[in-house]
Amino acid sequence: MATYLYRNERWAFRRRRLTGGLWLGALVPAIAAAMAPAGEEEDRSIPGTESQKAFDLDELR
Repeated sequence: MATYLYRNERWAFRRRRLTGGLWLGALVPAIAAAMAPAGEEEDRSIPGTESQKAFDLDELR
């Protein structure tokens, strides 16, 4: 395991710019996705059913 980590770290250090670019390439879309607005909420109701009545009562609290 130590040999693998050593080789991996040596590779990353020797290619610092590539490694940094790969990190940025992964981080920027992840941050953009986290900051993206949520989609519209759909109204999913089935009037007259017991579960809808319970949901309506729960919303009033």
